Order: sequence, then structure tokens, then C-alpha cells
Amino acid sequence: MTGEARSGGRIPMLDVARFLGMFLVYYGHAVERIMYLQSPAATAQYKFIYSFHMPFFFLLAGFTLAPEKARLPAGRFLKRLAASRLVPYAAFSALLLGLSLLFAGHFPLLDLPKGEAYLKGLWYTLLGFPLFNIPLWFLAALVAVELIHFAVGRFLDSTLKIVVTALACYVGGYYLTLHVTLLPGPTYWLIPEAPVSYAFYLVGVLMRRKSVFIGGQPRWRFLAGAGLCLLGVVLTFDLNQGPFRLFQAVVIVASGHGNVLLFPLTALAGSLFLLLVARSAGANRFLMFLGKNVLILFCLNGVFYHYFNGPFADWYVATFPDHWAAVTAVTFGFTVLSLTACLPAIWLLKRYLPQLVGKPRAKGPLLPRLVS
Repeated sequence: MTGEARSGGRIPMLDVARFLGMFLVYYGHAVERIMYLQSPAATAQYKFIYSFHMPFFFLLAGFTLAPEKARLPAGRFLKRLAASRLVPYAAFSALLLGLSLLFAGHFPLLDLPKGEAYLKGLWYTLLGFPLFNIPLWFLAALVAVELIHFAVGRFLDSTLKIVVTALACYVGGYYLTLHVTLLPGPTYWLIPEAPVSYAFYLVGVLMRRKSVFIGGQPRWRFLAGAGLCLLGVVLTFDLNQGPFRLFQAVVIVASGHGNVLLFPLTALAGSLFLLLVARSAGANRFLMFLGKNVLILFCLNGVFYHYFNGPFADWYVATFPDHWAAVTAVTFGFTVLSLTACLPAIWLLKRYLPQLVGKPRAKGPLLPRLVS
């Protein structure tokens, strides 16, 4: 990897791409609540974003994987997995559970504040569907995907093996999930969905091995490529007419993919679009800062999902017309405000509780080192 592609030992494209994906998570969850209020404009945007933004995060997880991680001793790997995935999952589920005791919010599938609802929420959380902080489902899914890669990744020592494994996982997983219903019940750490997600993860692994988009190229080429990929998403996302679950859109947590060919086509086009935009942005320090702290943003998104997105949607529908431009402008502004509100929390968590937000080897000031 060239020095041009690095900044302070990190790859700017990957940090910026993390942030772009997270921006879509915040935006997508906000526009989802407008969609619930029978907004066709919001529904179209929801389907567009969901056609690629979560497959992108699995691809990005594979792209950012340190190759030596798959070769760790089993005990050390499991400790690192628990410290980096399960600790944030548990901590921020507990945070939102605590908030639910104090403030009424939007908690789907839970009839709060009944006592049995809390028992149900705890049980579902233990089984991989965090009802008190629903956006954390991705961490549960990533645990299953990373366990698969730890088991088989060391054997994938050639491009052909990676491609064949990715295709086999996608096709097999796709047809498996046609016969498995996850929601509204416990998701069991999204294990039935894991093969499909792992296929995108392997695409990222292959891109990292091939150093895709890393190296010196004129910026206009990255922008042109991003434009073509965006056009691909625009032209294909609405051609995917199902079969879906929950909504007429791709919803990974429900194993709703739609058409077996159109789903990966659009998801890969959208993922490449985000990577190319990130690559063209260069070493933007503020975007890289947000990208480096994307786990915190992921965990904090539950606060907005359960407490603020609903009132925002009610206000939007009562104030503005149902037009794509209005939905875009207002939801964009709300997303920026939401992310800005997270900045103090990022500083506090990194300063005082880094062990809970992806820094398990940090020592102090409030908690000891979780792994050596």
C-alpha cells in the first residue's frame, strides 16, 4: 500500500467510508420513521438506502480485517471478539434499558413498562436481537460472521477459493433464509443470515488483498467511478421487487433480500460508490475522526432510534409537504444535528471508558484492561 494512501498509519479511504456508511444509518433510521407515517417519498428513500448500506458494512468489515486475526489461537481470538463486540453490545443495551426505566420511548415488540416486557427484552438481547437498542443487531451479526471467518479464513489462500466460497455462501445462505423466519422472534445472533453476510465480508477481504482503490490515481477517476456506481444503484434498486419481509425493501436483520440477482448487484454497486467517494475525499481529518469512532456512533444511534426519530418524523409530517426534496433536506439536517450531538459523548467515552467502545487493551481510568 502506498504512502499516498495512508495518513498516520491509517488508510483514509476506510475511515471516511465508515463515516459515510454511518451517516446513511442515521439518515435511514430517521427516514424510516417518516415512512411509517405513509410518506411515499420517504419510502422510496428508505428502499434506496437499505438496498446497499448494511451489506456495505459487512464488506467494509472484511476490507479492514487484519490478516493475522484469523491466525490467532482460538482462546485469544474469542477473548478479543468478546471484548470488541460483546462488551459494547452489552454495555449499550444496558444503557438503553436504563433509559427505558426513566423515559418512555419507541421500543418495538416490547409492551413497556410491564415487567414481563423487560424479561422478554433481556431474553431477546441474550439471543442476539437487542430490543432495547435495536441498531446493535449489526454487532450480533458481525460476531457470527467473524466466527465463520475464523473457522475457514485460514484456508482461503487464493483468489479462486475466496470467490468460490463467497458465491457458495451467498447462494446457499439466500435459499436458506427463504425458509427461515427470524423476526418477530429471537434472531439467534443472526446465524441463518450469516452466510449471506459472510459473502459480502469476503468481497471486502479480497479487495484488501488486491489493494483495490489504494494507490495514486487522479481524483476525477474515482469520482467518475462513483458516479457510474451511483447510477447503477438508481437504475436497479427499485427493480428488486422481492420477495421481502417486513417492508418492500431489503432488510438484512429480517433476512429480507429480494431478488437473488438484483440484491447483490445493487448492494455491491452501492458499496463501491461509498468507497470511491471516500477515496476521492482524501485524508479529510474531521471525516477520518468520525470514521475512527464509528463504533461509538453505532452504539449511540439507539438513543435516536428509540427516542428522537419518532418525534422528528411527527414534526416533519405536520410541517412539510411529502416531496423528495423536503424529505432529503430536512432529514439531512436532522442527521447532521444527531451526529453533532454525539461529539461530546465520543470524547467522554474515549477519555473515560475506552474499554466499552472498541479499545479493550486500554488501561483506566475507570476500568482495567480487558485483554492484554
